[in-house]
Formats: sequence, C-alpha cells, structure tokens
Amino acid sequence: MKHYKQLFAGFATAMILTGTTSGTVLAADTTAAEPTSSTQAPANNPDGTATNGTNGNTTADSNSAPVKPAKPAKTTTTFKGLSTKYKWTAGDKISDQVVLNSAEKRPVYLQKWNGKKYVNEKKYRTDAKGNFKVTYPAAWYHHLHTTWRLYAPATNDATAAKSKKIGISTVRRYQIPKGYRQLHMKSLHLKGYYTSPLDKSLNYASTRSDYVKAFIKRGYQYKNAGTAWIDFTSKTPGTSVDCSGLIMQCMYATGIDPSPANPRWHSTHEWGCRSFVQSKTLQTVSLNHLKRGDIIFYGRPKPDVYHVGIYLGNNKALHSWPNWGVTVTAANFQHYYYAKRIFPVTHTKSVHEKN
Repeated sequence: MKHYKQLFAGFATAMILTGTTSGTVLAADTTAAEPTSSTQAPANNPDGTATNGTNGNTTADSNSAPVKPAKPAKTTTTFKGLSTKYKWTAGDKISDQVVLNSAEKRPVYLQKWNGKKYVNEKKYRTDAKGNFKVTYPAAWYHHLHTTWRLYAPATNDATAAKSKKIGISTVRRYQIPKGYRQLHMKSLHLKGYYTSPLDKSLNYASTRSDYVKAFIKRGYQYKNAGTAWIDFTSKTPGTSVDCSGLIMQCMYATGIDPSPANPRWHSTHEWGCRSFVQSKTLQTVSLNHLKRGDIIFYGRPKPDVYHVGIYLGNNKALHSWPNWGVTVTAANFQHYYYAKRIFPVTHTKSVHEKN
C-alpha cells in the first residue's frame, strides 16, 4: 500500500512539471505570433507607397529618379514709352526714351524696312533697369516716308520682342512757296533727250544754300568739261549747249522742271530766254538786290531778250557765249536788264509732331 502511494505521488509530481513546461512554451509561441510596435509590417497608403508604422511618413522608393524643380517662366518682353508716328522736319534730330520691361542689360536693334524686309540700322543696349534712348539715323529724311521697328533678341530670362511699326513722315526743310516752280527729289527724265540727273548731295534736309550750290556746280561741270556754245543744243557736258540750254540743265540738276522750255522744244536760245523771263512761276527780283544763283537776262523785250546767265556775285556771271563756250566773265560784259530768282528766300518753321 505504501508502495502504491509513493508511485502515485511521483506520477502527480511529473504531471505537474510537464504541465508547467507546456504552458511556458505555449505562452512563448503566442507572444512570438503577436507583432510588436517595432517589428510590425508596414501598411500601404492609398497611392501604393509604404507608410512607416510609427509616424505615418511616406518612404520613397530608393530606385526612383529625383524630381527637378520647374524652371521659372520667362518675362514676356514689351516696349514702353515708344512713339510710333512722327511728322518731322528733315535734318532735325529725332530721339525717343524707351523702356524694356526686363530688368537686365540686353541689346536692342533699330531696324528699317527696305521694301522687302527689316534690316538693322543701329544697335543699342539697355541699362540694368531696361532703359535706353533711340536716336534715328539720317536715313529717315532721305525719303518722304520711312518705316522702322525695334527688335530685342531673347535672353535666358526674357522672350524676344518686336515693337509696333514706327512711321516717319518727312517735312522738307527748304520749301519753295506755292505759285513758284517746286522742287522734286528725283531726276526728271525726258525720253529721248538728255536731262541732267539730280545732284546726289541733295536730300529733304537740304537748305536754300545747298540748292544754289548744286545749281551753280552743274554749270561749272559744263565749264570744266570745255563745253562749246552751239545754238539749239542742250547736251551733255563736254559736247555743246547754248545759254538757255545751260540754264535748263542746271535746273534739272536741282530737281526743278524748266518747262515749257526743255531740250525737246529747244528751238533757239532766244526762245528759251523769253520762256524764262516771261515766266510767272519764277520770282522777279530787282537788279539792285541780286543774290548768288539768280539768273540775269540781256536785252530788252524790244528788241527781244537774247541771252541769259547765272549770277555768281561780285559782278561775275557763268554763261555760255558764242566762240567762248561755257565760261565765267564779268556780269556786265553786256547790259542786263532783268533778273529772276529760281530759289526764293523763305523762312520755314520746324515741324516736330509725334505720338
């Protein structure tokens, strides 16, 4: 009996020990199966990126490229304070203060329309605030109307820019009053007959003095070429020309039409003389107030006027005379009785209009 009690006590002790060990293992397994805060698997965000379990921050994919910051947009370049329409007296200075709306130093080109395209005439450079001053070159007053524009090439920070069209209307500096023969800025060709081309030195900025100078210069070209006097002729320098034919060619050289006298209807030198002395479109002047460039006439209406020459001042005349050809002599080598002024003395006010 005693033996059975000892055996039961040993078995009970073994069962108790076995139960304790199994419970410990089971508890360990249970604990391992439960995720802790430090080993918990990351959850996914709605966009598919992983979220850190502790603070919810998105973890970037280590294989994705870095995102470059977007470049700032370029400034759209515009011109401010620019005048686009001028009516201006030839020879007077035209300038304009202009602002480019990009705060950087950059080049700006002034371009002139040549009938087919714009071509660069001048280059300017803005200051750090975009300011610059435009001064138009003399090309604008060589024509009655010219068209221009400003062009700024693109930079790293600003776009290119083209201004609106800039139109300049030229006002002739020297203007002959209405009622007298007017000036032309082109050669007055007469088909089949020689007419002197317009003197190249003349333009819309030319003064009365410039026209008188060109008028006399053409006469000297005939003289220096040894041009002979032959009646009925008004030919090229070095060939032949009579007295009134010489005056015609000098008028052509300054852009004045001598009609009705012209090389086509040049019947005699006397006819040409009468055409000029009787003209109401040439200013009549007193012999006591002669100026350089006036034309003086020899002979009275009865008998007819028979000769004409260009008065040079200081009692000198340039003319074409039989056997002498084109020459310079004393103005009173014969008696002259009449005088006409091809280029009247005028006072023209300067015109400066812009908008």
